[in-house]
Amino acid sequence: MDLKKVDITSKVNGKMVDGTMSLYIGDAKIGEIIETNQGLQHEMAEGYLFKEDKIYRFENAEPQEVESYVNGCDEGWC
Repeated sequence: MDLKKVDITSKVNGKMVDGTMSLYIGDAKIGEIIETNQGLQHEMAEGYLFKEDKIYRFENAEPQEVESYVNGCDEGWC
């Protein structure tokens, strides 16, 4: 599966929690920014990347078309 990197920076919200900036998309936590002696450290959830002050999500470059959500639809109700 080929993945593409999509800039989602404008969709991310930050919330300070116990001195750490938690990063969210909607209600889903996608990472944290932590201040250490070495400076700011970024810890992102799998599938997300923080690079050059932007946040990216890796997505399927060629999503599969869904032909049907059910199998054996011969009753006419679906």
